[in-house]
Amino acid sequence: MKTRDDVSAEIKRLRRLKKMSQEPLAKKSRTSRATLISIERNSSNMSLDTFLRLAHTLEMEVTLAPHPAERGQVGGRFPNFQGIEEMKRTGRL
Repeated sequence: MKTRDDVSAEIKRLRRLKKMSQEPLAKKSRTSRATLISIERNSSNMSLDTFLRLAHTLEMEVTLAPHPAERGQVGGRFPNFQGIEEMKRTGRL
């Protein structure tokens, strides 16, 4: 399981790998540079929408899985999640 620290570090690592500064990433993912700085420093929580926009822009693979206690259960609960395609369709991504 990835922690918030891991996710923040991965966003920063991928941004640098793509030789992208914070301003273009913020603009392409429709967030502010100040928000991106806070995320990369792990000093704020980001919304799921912001995370998905950043992940999409950075071409990250996002996988959702059931909670470990529910793995293997038929009808186990999954997060109430609007998929990336739905976000694209509605203009939120």
